[in-house]
Amino acid sequence: MILTFEKMILRLLLIAGFIFVSCSDDAKDELNSSSVEKSITANTRDTIVRIPVDNYEIPVYLSIPEGCEGQTMPAVVIMHGSDGMWTNNDPSSGIMSGQFRQWQSFLSENCIVSAFVDSYASRGVLTRTGKWRELPDNFRISAQFERPKDANAALLLLQNLTYEDGSPVVESKDVGLLGFSDGGSAVAGTMLDLDRVPEGFEWSQSQDGKDYDSSDGILPPQPKPAIGFSGAVSYYPGSVGYNYYGKHPCSSEALDGNIFYPYAPMLFQIPSDDRLTENTLCLVDVLKAKSAPVEMNYYEGVPHGFDFDGLPETETARKRTLEWFTKLWAEN
Repeated sequence: MILTFEKMILRLLLIAGFIFVSCSDDAKDELNSSSVEKSITANTRDTIVRIPVDNYEIPVYLSIPEGCEGQTMPAVVIMHGSDGMWTNNDPSSGIMSGQFRQWQSFLSENCIVSAFVDSYASRGVLTRTGKWRELPDNFRISAQFERPKDANAALLLLQNLTYEDGSPVVESKDVGLLGFSDGGSAVAGTMLDLDRVPEGFEWSQSQDGKDYDSSDGILPPQPKPAIGFSGAVSYYPGSVGYNYYGKHPCSSEALDGNIFYPYAPMLFQIPSDDRLTENTLCLVDVLKAKSAPVEMNYYEGVPHGFDFDGLPETETARKRTLEWFTKLWAEN
């Protein structure tokens, strides 16, 4: 019997339960807690949830806005970049880096639930450096076929999250996806429209002249959940994915040979001074030529990672991200 993505995750949740624990800045042992709840109380604010994905328990820092009671809220799932999610690269602290604490506050102020997903710690990785950038080691934290599992599991968590009285916390159709750098690449992997992939397409990756396929551990992409993400925002991503999507987006064969196409609208936040930018500009051009639902904001004179540099463009891009999601949800 073949299970849908939702049935597989819900079966795991029924077996393992959600593991919740309240967080504070000086908490040290949240990720090892064994207390189990299947709903949240009305006064729950910041909580670390561990959700089962394959053989891992993926930590999700869940933040419920204060002062927004009495309404079903939109939500955003956030995917971290290569430097991970926690301050000082210490997941046991339960304290997110300053960048993500800022996003947590920003989203909460606008009555948006946030779910920050740590794709690295449970897989034995702190940062995507050294061997974790190289194939086949990168397979363990692949932005193309591993991290999308985490994003979809967090989506399902939000869609099934209730208060003690059974009322939903989040509007199921109003959940956005946001990612930075490697997390931006994971956004693309999550949003891929499998219905548009040519029949017989073989999933593979390559690096330094060596090819890898399913026999080496390459997996096919995650299917879209029944109610998928309403849209996604990708900050300064890598857009080649070790050639996972076929032809390089800047090649003359990209229009027909690169199969990436999102199932819902995407916004790219792209800085000019970034070695990854050229490939993303090529991808956006290819997607626009295919009439894909994509938009792009381009920031002249700013580098990779500008979201946490405290530049004027930092605030501009965050405001544009919020406005883009808000408009998208209003149209749903």
